[in-house]
Amino acid sequence: MIDYIKENCELPPLNRPEFDDDTGTWDLYFAEKEKYCPYNLEQELICLPFDTLEEAQETLTKALELYETEEKEKENNEE
Repeated sequence: MIDYIKENCELPPLNRPEFDDDTGTWDLYFAEKEKYCPYNLEQELICLPFDTLEEAQETLTKALELYETEEKEKENNEE
């Protein structure tokens, strides 16, 4: 899942895991990574559903760690 997030989602996630009563899943939301689009379409929301809160929290933790790593790399490259 983290590979999908790296490829398609902007970090950090937009929320903490939220339970969706309609689907019975724990959802994490991300903004779609901005890519060149000749049709000038708006940025979409990406919802990743998880069966358990533990799975959602684990993915949230990994995504936040990835975000921190990317931010540190940006800072190091600017120096």
